[in-house]
Amino acid sequence: MNKTTLYVTIIAIILMFVSLVSWIVNQMTFAILSANLGVLILAVATLWDNRNHLTK
Repeated sequence: MNKTTLYVTIIAIILMFVSLVSWIVNQMTFAILSANLGVLILAVATLWDNRNHLTK
């Protein structure tokens, strides 16, 4: 795993925790948006990191 993928993964995990805290303090819209953004970033980073293995 290279440094860029590691940083993007850390950002996605931070967004997940932000979503959890937002949900606890009843900010539902922000919680949903941050969770979806975190999942999207994590999915794109995973696909980008493994793009060479997808065709095999």
